[in-house]
Amino acid sequence: MSASTSGGGGLSPQAAAALQEGIGLVFARWTALQMAVENEWGGRDSRAKADRLAADVLSFFTTSKGELSKA
Repeated sequence: MSASTSGGGGLSPQAAAALQEGIGLVFARWTALQMAVENEWGGRDSRAKADRLAADVLSFFTTSKGELSKA
């Protein structure tokens, strides 16, 4: 899983690395995803699709969507 965290997410490099590691660990234990990759249910590029999903999840959480309101 490789993804860039440039986008103004505001996470420190250590926090971004920890989040990336956590996403990788969760996806590695996701039985249905692993079965889909191993059996190529997504085609020959199933591994690449799974890696892209992990990168997209990381990007979702690290890309700034604007300032949060303070309640």
